[in-house]
Amino acid sequence: MRAIQFALLLSLLLALALPGAALADDIIHTVQPGENLFRIGLKYGVPWQTIAAANGIDSTKIYVGQQLRIPVSGETATQVEAAPAPSTESAPPTDSAASAESTSIPSTYTVARGETLNSIARRFGLTTGQLAVANNIANPDRIFYGQVLVIPGGTASAPVEPSAPAVPAASKLILVDISEQHMYVYENGNVIWSWVASTGERGRDTAPGNYSVLNKIPNAYAYTWNLQMPYWLGIYWAGRLQNGIHALPILSNGQKLWAGWLGTPVSYGCVILDDTNSATLYNWAEVGTPVTIQW
Repeated sequence: MRAIQFALLLSLLLALALPGAALADDIIHTVQPGENLFRIGLKYGVPWQTIAAANGIDSTKIYVGQQLRIPVSGETATQVEAAPAPSTESAPPTDSAASAESTSIPSTYTVARGETLNSIARRFGLTTGQLAVANNIANPDRIFYGQVLVIPGGTASAPVEPSAPAVPAASKLILVDISEQHMYVYENGNVIWSWVASTGERGRDTAPGNYSVLNKIPNAYAYTWNLQMPYWLGIYWAGRLQNGIHALPILSNGQKLWAGWLGTPVSYGCVILDDTNSATLYNWAEVGTPVTIQW
């Protein structure tokens, strides 16, 4: 009898010690096509770094059919949040925001044109994950105009603008944050402009990385889609095509494509700004200006 009890105790200790071992209350998720750690984390309201640590993953690469342990214990989450890895979750309200005049959060909110789950979460002092879980949203990139969202309880202050990431001092730098759908423009280490932007839609995602302005064209033409692209700044090649930063593209009938949808991933891979901001950036940037695209 004692031998059996000892074997059971040893098995339990080994399960707790192994990072990939599932606990009784944990969830096992099978990776589906198109998913990544960030989106899986949003689905369950768990930081992606916590999932990576719980499964012994030392990179962001996962594969279809892989079974991931989704931990519910606070211990692993605490360990990961203390690590220096970059977070793709929306930051909680700062002390200054929390001290602002508060009002009661409405129980529901109707999505306006051009809004994202990230921007709505920031408006109400929540994380994207909290809002996704409260509304059973598996894919935070897929909300729609007129959709009614449940807002978890709490207090709301004035809408919180995204805070610019700290970057090393440099003469000029363009930083695009895909998770925020936002662009920050730096000069000598200081943010001089902060603009809403749109990056590539699902399947045509804008590629994260460190680039630089390759060329400048006042009004580039996209033969593939028969579009005019004003204030073109080329930044990287995607096969035989070049992706860049430009103003709202213009169709052959003169209509502006994606007008009213800035702040949502809608493009074919380029970074889109409104006409005024795009013209400002075009006149400011030089060939060779660094461009960083990040989650």
